Amino acid sequence: MKKKDKDKDSAAVAYEKLKNEIIRDQVDQIFRDHPDDHIAKLEEIGFTYYDDDEDDDEELEEQNAVAENQRQHDLVAYFEGEKDLSDKILAAYLGEKAEENPNYPLIRRYYRSANPNLKALLLYGLDQYPNRIDLLDDLAFSHEFEKILGILIDRYTSACEQVENMETFSELARGFYYATARDGYEALYALQELFAPGTDKRKIIDFMIAEAAAEKDTSGSIDF
Repeated sequence: MKKKDKDKDSAAVAYEKLKNEIIRDQVDQIFRDHPDDHIAKLEEIGFTYYDDDEDDDEELEEQNAVAENQRQHDLVAYFEGEKDLSDKILAAYLGEKAEENPNYPLIRRYYRSANPNLKALLLYGLDQYPNRIDLLDDLAFSHEFEKILGILIDRYTSACEQVENMETFSELARGFYYATARDGYEALYALQELFAPGTDKRKIIDFMIAEAAAEKDTSGSIDF
């Protein structure tokens, strides 16, 4: 296969991942632009909307969550200021998330309260592993409860600059877009300016922007 064909295939794969997420942006825009009649608008694009009080259920789970093992006790102690930040605490956090059935309600409680020690832990982890998608996703989730747009931009930009694997780069670029789009930040265009024309990363970003523009022209609802 010629290099040009490989680049095209790589870009196509990268955009397919972005395309699979575009529907979420459509839903987000409906909630932003039609807060009073979002149910009808969702149904217009093929959704059946169910209001199951998910947030209330999650908050109740969080209130009732308790540490079930020593690792979780260590994490709670850290979040509550009873332990110092360390590699051991980072390992505990990553280990808990890697479990088949992690205690999400327990950890989520500290996200919802914008716990400063949790944010410090995520940044500590990204200092060591700047390209870890899971840590960047967690930082983006933290942004939902404490506005840290500047930190998100810095960390995602740094990760996109440093990463060498193009598949990982595509995931990072997509995550960057979704983490900041609600705040009006044009992540894909910022990345387009960052990487020189003709480079692999620029080709992927150009492809994403072009295809997203085509989707917008077709549906009228994609807003980059």
